[in-house]
Amino acid sequence: MILLINPKTTKSTEINAEYFREPNLGLLYLAAILEDQGIPVEILDLEQFLPFNDTDLERIIEHHIRGFTIFGLTSLTNNFSYTLQIVKIIRKLKPHSKIVLGGPHASFLYEDILNMENLINYICVGEAERSFPELLNKLLNDSYKDLNIIQFESILRKIKGIAFKNHLGKIEFTGNPEPINIDILPLPARYKLVHECYHYRVASVIINRGCPNQCSFCSRQNLFKKPRIRNIPSIMAEIRDIISLQNYTYINFYDNININKHFFEEFCKMFMNNKINIPWGCELRVDSITQEEAQLLKQAGCRLVATGIESASLEVLTKNFKFQNPQDVIRGLHYLKQVGIPVQAYFVLGLPGETEKTFLQTIQYIKQLPFDANDRINYFIATPYPGSRLWIDYEKFGINIFENDFSKYDCEHVIFQTHELSREQLEKLHHIAKKVESHFQQDNIE
Repeated sequence: MILLINPKTTKSTEINAEYFREPNLGLLYLAAILEDQGIPVEILDLEQFLPFNDTDLERIIEHHIRGFTIFGLTSLTNNFSYTLQIVKIIRKLKPHSKIVLGGPHASFLYEDILNMENLINYICVGEAERSFPELLNKLLNDSYKDLNIIQFESILRKIKGIAFKNHLGKIEFTGNPEPINIDILPLPARYKLVHECYHYRVASVIINRGCPNQCSFCSRQNLFKKPRIRNIPSIMAEIRDIISLQNYTYINFYDNININKHFFEEFCKMFMNNKINIPWGCELRVDSITQEEAQLLKQAGCRLVATGIESASLEVLTKNFKFQNPQDVIRGLHYLKQVGIPVQAYFVLGLPGETEKTFLQTIQYIKQLPFDANDRINYFIATPYPGSRLWIDYEKFGINIFENDFSKYDCEHVIFQTHELSREQLEKLHHIAKKVESHFQQDNIE
């Protein structure tokens, strides 16, 4: 049997949040695909356990890995060290097991990871809905068990999208996998989530993969080379599935639901035509939203819009390939507030080109936003995630990445400094930014 493991992904700043995020949807898709193929699979979601220490973690892992010989784990950048801790426990308890790692962090740094103490056997690079089941079929196939290592490696090379260390100690990558047709994927296997300590109340639904934008701080365009939008029937089926589980009271839709105007209209009409009453929120580009589209969102039952504003400096935005006019953003926000939709706005401190002047410009800009007590902002620190332009082209951007501890890649720590802003200056500005985040309402900003 196969055990898929979701390490804890909740950041320290989210511990007291009203809800915990669902586990990585990639794992839920993989579980559904394996079930369809008749491969027994279970999910260990460490988010569903109360806070625990290292001793508790080993006890939980030891209890749940009995009967399994193949383990699949996913990892973000900021919880990669935690994922390795889990892998080491599995290696100690089951030294001959096969361990497969996936997720964005592993996809971009597979060479470094495979050279780490021989902890990981295989890495699925990019979209794994095809490569992971193919790999498992090879590992579980009795007819391959008598092959020598050279013969078996020749079979592995036929699977697109995996990386492994061969018998000579050389890292091999079999090439990027073909983009997945997201319309024909089975529904994420939420029924596999055993409710150890609590039920999830908020579901996350992916409506697209990839992004046509090229923001310097995002790795999505490199993780998913070809942007794809799901069809409405596929999304509708997942909504019905979520409602049938009965424990969910809210749905978040990701990412940027108005990339395509026609899709946006059909998406909103889906709620009205099918009388879907479950509250929901979404992410979108607010700079391009019209008054009519804001009204359509309200009629469809949207309860919250999250949007990336990042900066009020057009120069900073342009330098970081965020092609968005701050004045268009204000107009779009006014449309949303006219119909009473709360907004969650994201800002980023310390992007290349940022100065104290542009930071203060953004603070003054926030004072102009038509926000009320129902709205929130988050002020993040620019973080060069592996796979992003900031990571790949750091020299071109003129940044000095001095922090190598990936656990601090959580948008809450200063990771790099620029020619314009030193680490000390960034930390000072971060203190001001967090103050604004807590007291952002116009009357409270100092």
